[in-house]
Amino acid sequence: MGFKKTILLIDDDQDIHIICKKYIEGAGGHCLSAFSGREGLEKILNSKIDLILLDYTLPDMNGVELFRAFKYTEKYEKFSQIPVIMLAVISDDFASQKEILEMGVALYLRKPFGYHELINIIENLFIQNEIGKKQGQLEQKNQLFIQRLMFENQRLANQIQENFDFKNIVTNHPVMLDILDKIVKIARTDANIYIYGENGTGKELIARSIHLKSRRNQYAFIPVDCQSLPPQLLEQELFGQIDESGNNNKPAKIGYLQLAHNGTLFMDEITQLSPDSQGKFLQVVQEQHFRPLGSRKEIDIDIRVISASTMPPENAVKEKQFREELYYHLNVIPIRIPPLRERKEDIPLLVNHFIKKMGGGNKKSLAKFSSEAMELLQNYRWPGNVRELQNVIERVISLSQNHHIHPEDLPDHILHHSEFQHYVPGPQLSLKEARKKWMEKFERNYLIELLNRSNGNISEVARLAHSNRMTVYRMIKNYNISTKKFMKK
Repeated sequence: MGFKKTILLIDDDQDIHIICKKYIEGAGGHCLSAFSGREGLEKILNSKIDLILLDYTLPDMNGVELFRAFKYTEKYEKFSQIPVIMLAVISDDFASQKEILEMGVALYLRKPFGYHELINIIENLFIQNEIGKKQGQLEQKNQLFIQRLMFENQRLANQIQENFDFKNIVTNHPVMLDILDKIVKIARTDANIYIYGENGTGKELIARSIHLKSRRNQYAFIPVDCQSLPPQLLEQELFGQIDESGNNNKPAKIGYLQLAHNGTLFMDEITQLSPDSQGKFLQVVQEQHFRPLGSRKEIDIDIRVISASTMPPENAVKEKQFREELYYHLNVIPIRIPPLRERKEDIPLLVNHFIKKMGGGNKKSLAKFSSEAMELLQNYRWPGNVRELQNVIERVISLSQNHHIHPEDLPDHILHHSEFQHYVPGPQLSLKEARKKWMEKFERNYLIELLNRSNGNISEVARLAHSNRMTVYRMIKNYNISTKKFMKK
């Protein structure tokens, strides 16, 4: 699709600038760079900018401070309508998520991200903004039509860019081939489906494939992230809100349920819904109608629900995290997506698929991984599954100077993981000395793994390790680890 827009990237990581510049210019855009908050504010004043990519953590101020500075300061008043996408390592820090969502940022993008994630979210935001400009000129009674049009445009853009078809589900594994066969059969029905598997296994890809092969494919596929929104905000997004007091200054907010009418509602991480929200959603599933917040009128809908979670739904029910009656209504057809480590024979196929997808016929599509590098990829456990593999491939190829990828071109955490798996202290050492050596190797590689997962964020490493920042700093110093190289994503 492409876009001829100027995008300002404010991030202190040099490698992020290299990669995003390639991604954005490859899609037809122009990328400006700023490496600090002050430099970013200066470029906002002196450049014509259509969109800002803003890192949540900057050396001189955090992303929230910078956002508020140019949104609410008189000096930057004429630039306050520039949309902002926040780039953030989203952890379980609920306050940070809530702050990002509620302060007016258009969207946030979780680090690390790949080419298609970045370009799709940028293109979809531009589509929404164009529709928003036209929407402001129309009467309030047309809002439902316009918002549906917005989601339909977004659906079509996603469909064109990603082509959620079987050719993007690359596999030779028997379990995955059975799943593809099952998709063809269940897509013809209206039965509710429950997909579960680890993060990054492709649950949404499977859900979209089912939708596109169903009779509902001419209508919207509406994804809802149940984990990222606070309960009150989630209910407002889901049910919508209408002010029946006669105050015309408060336009109606159309909810996801109404937008999904005749289409598919994808409830991602549904087990994270609060007990109260689960009860309300159960009533919607049973009765196929709902009442927007603030309204006395019921709205009839016809939707198919595809649910997903990382936790098996039976486990969530046993742990009292998921309402049993809702489980029975949604788990009509269960699909378990196996993690990548259970289908390692698919890794070479996926690597070649991502190379071709990224290359688009140019020289990058000629990239080849050596047998040693491919063996390291197959020996790694891939906690982030296919999504992590895709991001690693895109990153390695973007930063590589030639077509041949060798072990030294791979990220440190993949190299160290392989070393540790095969590490046995020498037999000349005593049991005590061997245990000490093994523990040192374990601690170093454990720390490297956490640093990689958290992009060098020491507070996040301490949280993941159930430790404190001082202990993490001491270990980094003891093992002579540079944290800069982990701040790449």
